[in-house]
Amino acid sequence: MTSKRTMKMMLLLVAILVTFSSCQKNEVALRTGTLKATFTVSSGYLQSFNYSILLSDNGSYAITGLDANMDKGVLTVKNLNPGNYYLEYSYPNGSSYQSGKILFQIHSGQTTEIKKQF
Repeated sequence: MTSKRTMKMMLLLVAILVTFSSCQKNEVALRTGTLKATFTVSSGYLQSFNYSILLSDNGSYAITGLDANMDKGVLTVKNLNPGNYYLEYSYPNGSSYQSGKILFQIHSGQTTEIKKQF
């Protein structure tokens, strides 16, 4: 009877070890999504561009601490939780600033692409 119990415990231990050793994927990337927003003007890409990301259901507070990168008119924001967001932007246009808001949705493990031409 003890050998059967010992054998079951050993099989359980092996099953647990196999389960943990197979968890090598980046599970954060599977639960979150990425935003890729491309902003262009007739002369190429915007030199100066201000942005903030806000939750659509509470659009009064910008999300801080984002994994964001802006390079040559392409804004990439990684590790956003699934949901609806606003991208608020402004850019210089002569002596004034132009601004706007774009609603977008993030899905788990996917990249949402936005293209905006000014």
